[in-house]
Amino acid sequence: MEHSEPGESQRGPIRDTAGGSALESTGTPTLGLTVQHRDQESFVSLSGELDLSSAPPLRELLATMFTEGPPRRLVLDLTDLIYLDSTGLSVFVTAHKRAGASGIEFCLANPNASVRRLLQITALDQIFVIVDAPARGESEDVAPADTE
Repeated sequence: MEHSEPGESQRGPIRDTAGGSALESTGTPTLGLTVQHRDQESFVSLSGELDLSSAPPLRELLATMFTEGPPRRLVLDLTDLIYLDSTGLSVFVTAHKRAGASGIEFCLANPNASVRRLLQITALDQIFVIVDAPARGESEDVAPADTE
């Protein structure tokens, strides 16, 4: 169930599925965020478009995750991310730096061909750990992605 404050536009949900329950909050019209916590790992699934207008909720979510009981491993699942611009890349870079400074393993999972190409063009595929992760609800094992 999505909700918005009076005078605020209706936006996509942020779902937190810790403990099997889902808590929805506001996101943006073009970016959906789903958070799952398992043991010392947190998975954030992105769906839609990550750009200048949709980046702030993700930036805020990640900042909260680093300050409130940070995980040992943070995985951003890009399976359903269809568009990424330089603002989205900057959110990833900032999160990677904060994770490194906090001793947290930071991974990007399942980028589609266009997102993977953008990571290659910007040489960020040399900076980030990029993994193939199982679909939600499957085995929790995450293996490194094949890079060509």
